[in-house]
Amino acid sequence: MEQSKSVMQKAGLRPKLQLGRKTNKGVVSTGKHTVKVIEDKIVRRSPTEEGDDGLRMRYIVEEDGVEKQYDTRLRERGGDQPSYFVQAMSEIEPGEVITLEMKKAGIKNYIEIVRVSLGEVSEAAMEDDDAGDGVDID
Repeated sequence: MEQSKSVMQKAGLRPKLQLGRKTNKGVVSTGKHTVKVIEDKIVRRSPTEEGDDGLRMRYIVEEDGVEKQYDTRLRERGGDQPSYFVQAMSEIEPGEVITLEMKKAGIKNYIEIVRVSLGEVSEAAMEDDDAGDGVDID
């Protein structure tokens, strides 16, 4: 699929980092992902609902030598503060190695962020219907 790869490269897009996979039983974690953080940037997408400004934070990471992207809401739904994920990631430096893993706490999902060099753990809440754009729909 060389043409598809070429289109993705020209658009500046990378494969998605998938932390969860949607199934008929809900979102299921794809396990722990050890990545090197490369950069983050704000991107605009089409709003998904009323009150959504369409702003997303795009994280570019490297996993197993492959650059991937992970998009998430810039702000909490209906709020003006940065999302918990963005707040947690603001502590991370470019080039730092972290692990990302989607976990469950009751009926809610969250992303555990571990700074490998420091052993620090952060938990970023996820909204049920917006598990980041790294969720694959079967």
